[in-house]
Amino acid sequence: MEQINRKRWAIICLIAIAVIIFILCLRGCQVGTNSELDVPDIPEESKSLDFIPATKNENTITIPAITGLNMVAGQLQQAVDFRNPDTNSCFFRISLYLSDDTLIYQSGYLAPSEQIQEITMNQTLEKGLYLNCRMVFDCFTLDEKKSPLNSGEIIIEINSR
Repeated sequence: MEQINRKRWAIICLIAIAVIIFILCLRGCQVGTNSELDVPDIPEESKSLDFIPATKNENTITIPAITGLNMVAGQLQQAVDFRNPDTNSCFFRISLYLSDDTLIYQSGYLAPSEQIQEITMNQTLEKGLYLNCRMVFDCFTLDEKKSPLNSGEIIIEINSR
């Protein structure tokens, strides 16, 4: 009987120690308030949303969000809307690849706030939906050297109709 009480007492002590360690871990992981994190004030109308507005970071490059392109089948000239956001401090070179890594278009250097509204592709596309195509954004410095920076790649669909 005494041995059973010792086991119960040992189990209760272990549970208490585990709870104390858990509470200490939670207190150590607490994040401060917005003022401690230097996060901008959220406008009153946005306070119902669960987000913190993005702040401009001088070392980031913005890649436009594109999920697909509509193109005209059998035609080299295509209407597009490719752009380098004005917040970037680099040149873009935009390349389009089919899923088999065939390069179908590559732009010249695109400065911040510049856009391309018409391209001439390397080959025409037959009518159809081309899945798993890649749009690559190679980035270069704005000086005369145009030294390579990082690049971004997104998977897109091309709908040729």
